[in-house]
Amino acid sequence: MLIFATIEPIATIPQIVEVWKGGGTEGVSLVTWLLYSLTSCIWLIYGITQRDKPLILSGILWVTSQGLVVAGLLV
Repeated sequence: MLIFATIEPIATIPQIVEVWKGGGTEGVSLVTWLLYSLTSCIWLIYGITQRDKPLILSGILWVTSQGLVVAGLLV
């Protein structure tokens, strides 16, 4: 599970690069990414309370990657 918890958020890297380097924000919804970030924060908190390492790792990676997309959209 740790492998999947790491691989899945990495799939967001192309979106991060597109938003930050290419300036491609057309068709990227700020509201959607904010909601993704919110739910990831909730899963991260849950993982911490349950002491579930895969959930914690995944939550940290998701919050970070989604936060980078949101930040790129706001900049």
